[in-house]
Amino acid sequence: MRNFTLLILAVLYVIPALAQRKCGTEEAMQQLIASNPALQKVRERKEARLQEMTRSVKQSRAQMRTIYPTVTIPVVVHIVMRNPSQVTDEQVQSQIDALNRDYAAAAPDISNIPAAWQPLLGQSNIQFCLAQRTPDDNPTNGINRVTTTRTSFSSANSAAAVKHAATGGADVWNSDNYLNIWVCNLAENYLGIATFPQGYPADEQGVVITYTAFGTTGSAVSPYNVGRTTVHEVGHFFSLRHIWGDESGCAADDGIDDTPLQGNYTYNCPPFPLTDRCTVDSPGIMFNNFMDYSDDACMLLFTSDQVDRMRLTLENDRSSLMFSEACLPLNLQENDASIMNILTPYNQICENNILPRVVLKNQGKNPLTSVKIYYVVDEGTTLSYDWTGNLAALKSDTVDLASSVPGEGLHLLKVYTGSPNNNPIDGEPSNDTAWSPFQYYADATFPLLEGFEGNTFPPAGWEIKNYDNSYSWELSSDAAKSGTKSIVIHNLAYNTNEAVDDMLSPVFDPTGKDSVFLFFDVAAAAYSSLNGTNTTWDSLQILTTSDCGNTFDSLYKKGGSSLLTRRVPVTTEFVPTASEWRRDSINLTPIIKKGPFRVVFRNISNAENNIYLDNINIVTKNTLPYLKEKGLVIGPVPTSNQLYITFLEIPNDLEWIGIYNTLGQLVAKQPGSSINNSNRFIFDLVNEPNGIYFVKLIYRNNVKTIKITKVN
Repeated sequence: MRNFTLLILAVLYVIPALAQRKCGTEEAMQQLIASNPALQKVRERKEARLQEMTRSVKQSRAQMRTIYPTVTIPVVVHIVMRNPSQVTDEQVQSQIDALNRDYAAAAPDISNIPAAWQPLLGQSNIQFCLAQRTPDDNPTNGINRVTTTRTSFSSANSAAAVKHAATGGADVWNSDNYLNIWVCNLAENYLGIATFPQGYPADEQGVVITYTAFGTTGSAVSPYNVGRTTVHEVGHFFSLRHIWGDESGCAADDGIDDTPLQGNYTYNCPPFPLTDRCTVDSPGIMFNNFMDYSDDACMLLFTSDQVDRMRLTLENDRSSLMFSEACLPLNLQENDASIMNILTPYNQICENNILPRVVLKNQGKNPLTSVKIYYVVDEGTTLSYDWTGNLAALKSDTVDLASSVPGEGLHLLKVYTGSPNNNPIDGEPSNDTAWSPFQYYADATFPLLEGFEGNTFPPAGWEIKNYDNSYSWELSSDAAKSGTKSIVIHNLAYNTNEAVDDMLSPVFDPTGKDSVFLFFDVAAAAYSSLNGTNTTWDSLQILTTSDCGNTFDSLYKKGGSSLLTRRVPVTTEFVPTASEWRRDSINLTPIIKKGPFRVVFRNISNAENNIYLDNINIVTKNTLPYLKEKGLVIGPVPTSNQLYITFLEIPNDLEWIGIYNTLGQLVAKQPGSSINNSNRFIFDLVNEPNGIYFVKLIYRNNVKTIKITKVN
């Protein structure tokens, strides 16, 4: 009878009810994976690495008996409601206080942790503050109230609608520097939703909490009025998963070694101990864990391993939050002018003439009516500009400075202010100055032969664009088609997908050139099988830009079977053998009329495996005078087997080409789209009898016929 009674109690605590806790984080992740299947393998690999790192950290901390130092994370709370004042400042602060207590293992109810779990109690020492400055460096209390016309926000796609002003929500504050928390009326009885580090765009990273489960006062309603819904969701933000592994069975796990296996979520506030089919012996399942679904009053702890996992995530995927200055209050001086940003020049410039453009901001209390702006390139002559106007406190202005001509190479532009409002002393000198690195190289000459054998990468004139500050193109000594070096991008190590990394060539001026061709060696492998269900692959794309990177023309894109040089899946770092390279070529002639250009080698990662490049050649070829004059050459005439039809330019209105015998019979045909990279069609007439043939060029609005002869 006792066992039967315990079984009934266990069932009561795990059957869902309408008013019980409901977190949408894992559902949102599954929605994301459904729309982007490549994310699943990224997530699996990330999970495996994180578990391995957590075990390593655990062992190290046990030996050294270290305690994590306190790190304070800036928080902005966006209250998005029809009446945002319904959530008071006091209520917001109560939630920050609850976060700080629970993440420091210092809540008053910590004594309620069962004795069996107390040795596992973890102390993250992650603390939280309401931001004191906005992304634009203006004062704030860290609370952003937005009035919306929407009655509620759906949980779909991690409640994306509440994260964008265009859909009735509030735009993110730079998620590199702030933990964004959106408070709203969440639909479908969800209490909260968070974004894991991987997969989500930067402008949707953060946590969403329904207003009745936020904080400990005001609109917070029992049993979710101890602030632990936010504690739970921030745990997801730092890579923690639900304690039962998000599957109703004993096979799934949360990836944490010191939490017991659990078959499903726990509701309400059950008596201790509570066992289930996965953990049948006392002390049973850890329903007191913050990552279960128990009521707030029964959520009491993170374990040591959970803390290690959160700190690893903070120190890696979320590391920029550790260095944010948004918790530091602004101290406005009477007169204070700052250079907030240098808009141009930045990175590589394509012309040896710079026109510095900067953002000047009045950081002082008094209106800014005059200031000197000084600027200097490297250790050259310092120039100055006398700005006058009328900037109110905390307002800014874009200022264009006089142009200058830099030499070739790497440079550093320094811009700083002085004498605000004719005062010799600036109230806060620390914000006066901004720097911008840039480089300029004269146009490269043809032919380019780049084998990456030097010790400097990128070579002079080349540029790397690492948009996500993660993996990118780098020099490799592991493999080469020729010589000892090549370049590689480590797609296997990527923690996200669809990440773009560019390598740009020097500028080439094709003036006077008839045609330009690109040749390069490539080696690539995949993690997934070509015979499996995977439909998203790493891609190599070749583009050109004729306006210094503002617009692009795509000339080549390969992924999956068309790119791979090793067909068998490789689950470790791919290093090609000498036979696992392929020589590819691209005709750049169609773009040379646009003028000077750069070639862009673009990697689009879907976390498959490494791509290598070597021996990049950009060469010119002269065009036959007759082809220049007529625009079309057919030959050889007479022909014996293969007939070549070559165009000076790609004929966009050519629909197809047919070859007919003297009886009017069609003996060969090709569509206009089958033209190759050399602007050429190739017809094989080896099996046709000798005699007269007619080549018909079928254009959209006319037909052109040319007679040829075939002889052996």
